[in-house]
Amino acid sequence: MSGTVITRRLTGYDVAVREWGTGGPTVVLVHGIGVSHRYFAPLARLLGDSCRVLAPDLPGFGASAGPAEVLTIEQHAEVVADLLEQVGGPSTVLVGHSMGAQVVTEAAVRDPGLAERVVLIGPVIQPGHRYFPEQAGRLLRDARYERATANAIMFADWVRCGPRRYLGTVPSMLGYPLEDRLPLVTAPVVLVRGAKDTVAPRDYLDLLADRAQQGSVVQIEDAAHVVMYSRPALVAEVCRGVRC
Repeated sequence: MSGTVITRRLTGYDVAVREWGTGGPTVVLVHGIGVSHRYFAPLARLLGDSCRVLAPDLPGFGASAGPAEVLTIEQHAEVVADLLEQVGGPSTVLVGHSMGAQVVTEAAVRDPGLAERVVLIGPVIQPGHRYFPEQAGRLLRDARYERATANAIMFADWVRCGPRRYLGTVPSMLGYPLEDRLPLVTAPVVLVRGAKDTVAPRDYLDLLADRAQQGSVVQIEDAAHVVMYSRPALVAEVCRGVRC
């Protein structure tokens, strides 16, 4: 099951949205900086058996058209909110990975009724570490723990994105105060990390869980930053609310 791609007009941008499944709750998967929906595919296939899964390529990334301007975290959040306003159901789970965790958090803050649960996988960036060279180094170190296929997907997506858009997005990602915005999310929040993740340390997730109104942490062994690719069945349990 590879899913179906539909291009939707969201906040003035043409956004490619891949969809799996047709029934049950709606699960929205939001990717990180420079990449696309593609590394969510193993997770989306599992969730698609019982959920409607939507995985947008944010404007300028993946198969979505590249606007002239580089969007901020807040603008990407508006795109996600518009998607849910168009196709969301009464029971929606917002899932964001890495920078996508910032995007779905901002969307949930701006519209408290948007999701009944929020899942943040490998969230970034912890206070005191808002420096691009440090974050780039963490990402490079993490690659040794990822599957070769996951690294290949991400590298191809970064090339497709291009350095101008990638680097143009970095300041908004580095400056987004997730630890200050997350307490404004009224829905339950589950924070997920692979035990080998060098990008999202455990102490940062513990901090975020403490600041959330309803927060918990799930750590998955034998996985790193792209845990939803290497351990999709366990992450699917989190998304369904079975494991939290």
